[in-house]
Amino acid sequence: MRWPIVRLIAFRELRDQIRDRRTLFLILGMPVLMYPLFVGVAVVFTKAMEGKKLVVGVANLQALPQGPAAPDLAALVGTAAVVGADRTRPYPPLILDGAFVPEFIPIDPNTLGGNLVVKPIETADQKRLASREIDALLVIDPDFQAKLDRGEKPVLQILGREGEENSKLAVQRLTAALRKWQARLRQVHFLRAGLPSDFDAIIEIRDPQSEKSSEKKIADEIRDTLVKVLPFLVVMWMLTGSIYPAIDMTAGEKERGTMETLLISPAARSEIVGGKFLATTMLGFGTAIWNVMLLVIAVGVAQYALKSPLLYLPGLAMGVLAAIPLAMLFAALCLSLGVFARSTKEGNYYMVPMFFLVLPLAYYSMAPGIELDAKTSWVPMTNALLLQQRLMSVRPDPFPWQHVPAVMISLAGCVAAALGFAVYQFKRESVLFREAQVSGKKGWSLFGRKG
Repeated sequence: MRWPIVRLIAFRELRDQIRDRRTLFLILGMPVLMYPLFVGVAVVFTKAMEGKKLVVGVANLQALPQGPAAPDLAALVGTAAVVGADRTRPYPPLILDGAFVPEFIPIDPNTLGGNLVVKPIETADQKRLASREIDALLVIDPDFQAKLDRGEKPVLQILGREGEENSKLAVQRLTAALRKWQARLRQVHFLRAGLPSDFDAIIEIRDPQSEKSSEKKIADEIRDTLVKVLPFLVVMWMLTGSIYPAIDMTAGEKERGTMETLLISPAARSEIVGGKFLATTMLGFGTAIWNVMLLVIAVGVAQYALKSPLLYLPGLAMGVLAAIPLAMLFAALCLSLGVFARSTKEGNYYMVPMFFLVLPLAYYSMAPGIELDAKTSWVPMTNALLLQQRLMSVRPDPFPWQHVPAVMISLAGCVAAALGFAVYQFKRESVLFREAQVSGKKGWSLFGRKG
């Protein structure tokens, strides 16, 4: 194979693709429109959730503890001197001045937003739920306060509408608020019994998340999600950036009648495939680079808002470089399929199986607990995504360098096989000139015989 001829064909294909406005819009313009749209939708969704009102009907509201909000009991934990003076401490109220006490409203990155609005009702009428007058119903035991004083367990019942999103959200947030209120009630109950407020805490557990602020927890959740999602997005865009140029270089040349001119040139068939392969690889990988740049800008804005790092830039750069074998694999596969097509329309049909092959392998890399090991390092495409995830994550354990050779060997074998198949197809006249079949005769198609 003569490299100058391969390079000449590759540059010729790149020049033709750059001149095509549709290809440029798909590769460069579409991401510029999509990412701001995604960010805008996310901002609108967040603002809508912040202002969303979830009406909670409360039956027997008067049975709840009344009075001023209780002070924080953290300072009283383990102080026996104050225990005796708190035998008459009032139970903290859940609802004060017609609203839930802010202390008990959940603030959690895993909990959706929405403002809980209290609506006192006389009886536990579930028809109010059916009529959507309220989103959730909280039924309080009529003897709630008296049972607490007697050391009994009063009952709180939460009701909602089955299969309705607003009601499910209201029930979720109401349950979280009641859990926090229950913990405070337990502390006061122990103090009133002459016990320390942490009496039920036999041991003290200090986990890595307990000392983090809510902003830090949200940042950690976003960072962990990006590590898994970013390689998947890169693969999808790389596949998109390879499919359309490959179709245009194969089926498109057949439609335009330029394939014959290229075939009678002094270039060998393997050199023609090599040039087209190099051009498709560069376009696919360039699409990935462009999308990573846009994603870094979007993540940088979020990082500035959260005041916490979300991306490990050296790992991101190494992860992008690790995507080069995938770009080569996609280019070889797309050329192998595209050469079968009589037209660009038919070429698009032939590319559909690519997504059925890529998506399951890509989703498998995002499954919980799946990491790069001796088995997954031999699974094509999944191994590359797992390698990228590991490169972008910040972890104290040693990097699994021992599995990298298996990843490269697996991908290199797939690229060589696909590229060899593409060269084989370019040497078959019956494939290259299938668009010239005589009417009435049957020709071969990837999906069956055609007349």
